[in-house]
Amino acid sequence: MTPLLSASRLNAFQACRHQTALWLQGIKPPERADDAVLLIRNKGFEHEAQVVDRLREPYGDVVEIPSEGALGHRVQLTRDAMAAGAPVIYQAALTDGRWVGYPDFLIRLPDPVDGQWRYQPEDAKLAKKAKAEHLLQLGVYAELVHHMAGYRPSEGVIHGSGGAPERFRLDETAHITRRMMRQFEMFIDAPEPTAAVKNGACGQCDFNERCTAEWRATDSPVFVAGIRADQIVKLERAGVRTLSDIAALPADQTVQGIGADTLAKLTYQARLQRRGVEAGAHFAEVLPPEPLRGFATLPSPADGDLFYDIEGDPLYPEGLEYLHGLWGPLGDDLTDRFVSLWAHDHPAEKATFEALMDLFEAHIARFPDARIYHYAAYEQTALKRLAMKYATREAQLDQMLRDHRFVDLYAVVRHAIRASTESYSLKDLEKIYWGKRSGEVTNAGDSIVEYERWRELGDQAILDAIERYNEDDCVSTAKLRDWLEELRPADAPYGLDEVEPESPTPQASAKAEERAQFERDRIAMAEAIRAQAALEPALRELIAELLWFHQRSQKPQWWALFDRQTWTDEELIEDAESLGGLRLVDQQPDGRSIVATYRFPPQDTKLKEGDRPKIALTLEAAGSITDLDVARGEVSLRRQSKAGPFPDTAALSPGQLISQKLLEGALMSMAGRLAKGDLHTDQAVLDMLRRAPPRLAGREAALPVAVEGEDLVAAATSAVRGLEESCLIIQGPPGTGKTYTTARAIAALLQDGKRVAVSSNSHKAINNLLSGVSRYCEANGLPLDGVKKCSAGDPETAFTGYGVISKASLDDQGEHQLVGATAFELAKHPANSFDYLFVDEAGQVSLGNLLAMAGAAKNLILVGDQMQLPQPVQGVHPGETGLSSMDYAMQDHPTVPPERGILLNISWRMHPDVCGFISDAVYEGRLQAEGSTAGQRLELAEGLHRALKPTGVSTIDLPHSGCTQASDEEADQINALIGELLGQSWTNAAGETQRLTLDDIVVVSPFNMQVLLLKKRLPKGARVGTVDKFQGQEAPVVLISMATSFGGDAPRGTEFLFNRNRLNVAISRAKCLAVVVKGSRLLELPTPGLADLPRLDLLARAEHYSLG
Repeated sequence: MTPLLSASRLNAFQACRHQTALWLQGIKPPERADDAVLLIRNKGFEHEAQVVDRLREPYGDVVEIPSEGALGHRVQLTRDAMAAGAPVIYQAALTDGRWVGYPDFLIRLPDPVDGQWRYQPEDAKLAKKAKAEHLLQLGVYAELVHHMAGYRPSEGVIHGSGGAPERFRLDETAHITRRMMRQFEMFIDAPEPTAAVKNGACGQCDFNERCTAEWRATDSPVFVAGIRADQIVKLERAGVRTLSDIAALPADQTVQGIGADTLAKLTYQARLQRRGVEAGAHFAEVLPPEPLRGFATLPSPADGDLFYDIEGDPLYPEGLEYLHGLWGPLGDDLTDRFVSLWAHDHPAEKATFEALMDLFEAHIARFPDARIYHYAAYEQTALKRLAMKYATREAQLDQMLRDHRFVDLYAVVRHAIRASTESYSLKDLEKIYWGKRSGEVTNAGDSIVEYERWRELGDQAILDAIERYNEDDCVSTAKLRDWLEELRPADAPYGLDEVEPESPTPQASAKAEERAQFERDRIAMAEAIRAQAALEPALRELIAELLWFHQRSQKPQWWALFDRQTWTDEELIEDAESLGGLRLVDQQPDGRSIVATYRFPPQDTKLKEGDRPKIALTLEAAGSITDLDVARGEVSLRRQSKAGPFPDTAALSPGQLISQKLLEGALMSMAGRLAKGDLHTDQAVLDMLRRAPPRLAGREAALPVAVEGEDLVAAATSAVRGLEESCLIIQGPPGTGKTYTTARAIAALLQDGKRVAVSSNSHKAINNLLSGVSRYCEANGLPLDGVKKCSAGDPETAFTGYGVISKASLDDQGEHQLVGATAFELAKHPANSFDYLFVDEAGQVSLGNLLAMAGAAKNLILVGDQMQLPQPVQGVHPGETGLSSMDYAMQDHPTVPPERGILLNISWRMHPDVCGFISDAVYEGRLQAEGSTAGQRLELAEGLHRALKPTGVSTIDLPHSGCTQASDEEADQINALIGELLGQSWTNAAGETQRLTLDDIVVVSPFNMQVLLLKKRLPKGARVGTVDKFQGQEAPVVLISMATSFGGDAPRGTEFLFNRNRLNVAISRAKCLAVVVKGSRLLELPTPGLADLPRLDLLARAEHYSLG
């Protein structure tokens, strides 16, 4: 008999299909004698009772469905209660005959979408905060309500034990929920052969011991230290299926997709592990010394050295560093002792971090030579994140980093030794130098599970066990340091000890004092802003913290520069910011310079010609990139001869950062005006920060900016002309004529004699808008006095057109009526120098940059679409300070509210079948296709691939595995689609039919690695690139290659691969048809986060749309 399916079984299936296969075979996991299970159940009942009491107050009667009895009877009682309109139904029973669900509550409420009275599922959970599994459970309940009541609830609620109920939009996850349910049903109906495959869910699976035994029995390669899942797949394709097979590989063996150096390291590691097994004991081998790596980065022991470990909970919303542990001479008697600092929520996390940093400061004052040792990058990364997140102790942490106070022993280990252990975790390595530890908690995964269990039970014994585990980690780190000292070769230098601080030059000293004074002024300014009673408290805090925005944005780039010194060649190759694995081919003198040519293995890189990178290991200047051919794997560098010859091997990392001094100074100027009570000069900015409706002459604030049915160009022009020192939003979704509309509004202001500035996140965007204004004025015989601020020696930043000139400096150039410039230029202009500032692509302009330049204008117009490409911002920023201008102004609204601005809601590009998908998925159904686009279509012969249809959105699922940034299967499929399309025709909006050419097809992928592969496979001249390349462009057909096999393997995380904005831009390039080509299991995540389900929903919606 087919079993009834439930949300809990669905969550297990998503984590691992093998687990479900074992369940279907009747195989049960070993039972655990754990009183905690009963305790959790009882605590759950208590929490539910408390929620019932809270719900009685607003809703009145609660109808309880008995938890005992036949399912059919309980379902009927639920139907009866719904039909009677019971305000609250407790322990409802829902089913559609295949699925069953028992929501804790069904609440009768008016639906927020259409106002109809409907039942909404709500659940009580012991967890402090909702998790992805809870959201998926609500989604299943919504589907069952739909079956029983004929409507699908648009919202659901989780009543956690941490405070206020959490509300979720179930329509934002409905498609991925239904997809997951459908996939589960298909597996149940026709089970596929499965095997135990290691993933992130294994640590919490009841079958983990069984699978581990299976891997042991088959000598699985999963036990090779450092091996990745995609490498295992590639090895298996080459017939290398066991750990012993890897150990036996000859030196000249090649495996497609794995570099020779990487394969050699895996082989060496497997051989060490095999020898360890044969010897019956673990051991380590010392590697040949490397300059600036390994033992060269291990300082000599010093009085007061501390050993540090953090326990963090990634399952807590936004994460929580809940325990900081320290081992060392922390008592008055100088004996080693353990100190723990706990935090169970975000306010406590901040207080604990501050207490920790104060402890460090006092300890270093007592022991000036002390270092703080830790294992792996987590501790430093967490401290940096906490300092920026809470805007506290930042200068203190920066000084500690500059002084090299922190020593990552993992960075030492990876370059100094190789061990026979199955991983290089502290727990495995300590088997060599300490012995196997024991206790209730033995690894980081256990600690997370146990901490979550404590959050549900509140049992102090659980925290005590976690603290003992953390203390063991700290002590183990100390023992590791001592063991490494014993292994240190006699001739190995103490690298950090040998670094003598250089005497600063007078110029450097003056610069340091200037920066220190600026920091003192900034702190004083922030205090003055926070004391300004004329501003709202939230606004005071926002402006005060924005004073540090640019510094926080650049810190991660500086930190990464030094972090990359410790990275392996493989990591530098994987890092898109770098260019790794360089091998010198040739270097020749050229005048006073040397030009070197390097070869490198296939990889993704953001470096480009003209960049001036650094040598990753030494941080010396690598010169300028004169030629870069990623497809050929070749790069040329030029630098002065006096720098010496280029190294034989190298890796490149990003070079010098652009000074933010001008922008920081402009923010200080604006803050100074506000602190003194001058709220008028920057009124437009304050309106934007308050998210206030624009003040328009002759219009009440609550009324829509544009009347329904009004010509939007005329409406936009009228609105900007009527602005009274305020802020207006013009949102332009794909193909809606944003530049067309904005250019005409600017031209009208110029005719009125107004002075206008135009800015954006790039010169290209500024030039595009200037071009629109220039062409319109020229076509209509209008005078134009414009200037574009360009960069000297960079012709791509210049713009020359009717009425507009380009200049590298605007100093002493007079007042042009139209000025196009970046924030760096406009930040120099006096307050209110312009009547209007138009910020194009405002969704990619940071709030900090906006405020730095917005003081130059009386009126502010934000133009763009926050639902397209997001801003490239780095760092952790407190509150809302890290948002883009458009994201901040819109405050989570997908479309601009009518009283706040104008939505250009007519797309002149997309056929209604494409536009309808984008409108429903992204723009709340408010985007419409212009009438003539309905005539656009592909004219296709019969017998083509099913995904090729005249109009709409299609998806193609391909079975592949082991792919992260490139897929041969997808490249071959897209090549085949292009082959079929080139023999067809298409009809445009004017009714003209023409042959499809390569220019009519755009091919997009998230990853440069896949772009390179596609360029090799596709016909010469094919339009191929990442989505960034094609923003603003269009084509009759768009083909999208996702490239990754499993969502959980996405190299930049789900937030990049499944980013709704980037997918919106990719699909909306299409006039007629968009086809998404992806791995058949791309949308499967073993351990999804709460934010992942909405991210996955757009592609699941595309699948559904494709079938419809």
